[in-house]
Amino acid sequence: MRTVLGVDGGQSGIRIKSSAQPGTVEVDGVSRLEGDTMRSVANAVANAWRHGRFEPVDRVVLGLTTSPPDAASASRLGALVAATTGAREVWVADDTVTAHAGALSAEPGVSLITGTGVGCLALTAGGEARAIDGHGYLLGDAGGGFWIGSRGVSAVLKQLDGRGETTVLTERAENQFAGLHSLAIRLHSVHRPVNRISQFARDVLTAAVEGDEVANAIVNEAARELFMTARVGLQWVGPDAPLALGGKLLGPNTVLFERLVELLAADGLSFRPADGSSLEGALLLGAGESDSIYRGLIHVWKEEPSS
Repeated sequence: MRTVLGVDGGQSGIRIKSSAQPGTVEVDGVSRLEGDTMRSVANAVANAWRHGRFEPVDRVVLGLTTSPPDAASASRLGALVAATTGAREVWVADDTVTAHAGALSAEPGVSLITGTGVGCLALTAGGEARAIDGHGYLLGDAGGGFWIGSRGVSAVLKQLDGRGETTVLTERAENQFAGLHSLAIRLHSVHRPVNRISQFARDVLTAAVEGDEVANAIVNEAARELFMTARVGLQWVGPDAPLALGGKLLGPNTVLFERLVELLAADGLSFRPADGSSLEGALLLGAGESDSIYRGLIHVWKEEPSS
């Protein structure tokens, strides 16, 4: 039986799991701010590999927020990961691909996954694909953790300046960031700022539940952005296609989930909770063959045969 290592590589954390061993190992995530991104991802996988004391595997499947920008970079990453894991094949994909496979059990439809960022992939039975948003923290990921957290911090800074409304988020930020003095400077200078700011999203969501008007407005806007993203995906692939919702910010009974569901219901759109995670999707893809509906979305690195 083929052994597979699944890798779910995000900005907040990188998780790996083997099909042949129990347990999941998580290490710090990687963003595109960290120099040689492919080397950083490979080093993170190697760190997790050593920590988990994994046995060599036949195939590695990586679903990455920091997916390589071109085939040469993907092949370089594949070779680096193979050197650590002993794999003869390394599949490299965007994390929207592995998230879709996990959320919909590798079937056609639309997946909307919300964590630090946002990933939405619409996929037909013929393998035609369209990604909606997922443009990263600088240009998109509307409604995701960083998007919410950064707007929460911005509201705090506006209040401190005298330009914004009074909000309980100011007190929450003081606790979260060990004071308010030079807050903007410190956040710009902190290690892994995207992850640090996205953690404030939880405070914003809690404040919204408690009735803070500023936080409520941010969460309502986030839900609206996610709704529009999902609707575009369904309009493209077909309104009868399944829509799966997942990710740490769209868990059942969370305020963001509830407000998104209200918008979907008002538009006559149905959904289901994600069947599984991006990590489970990576393992599922790796257990199958490369000629699947995801074939055009995966870069396959293979070990060169010895002469």
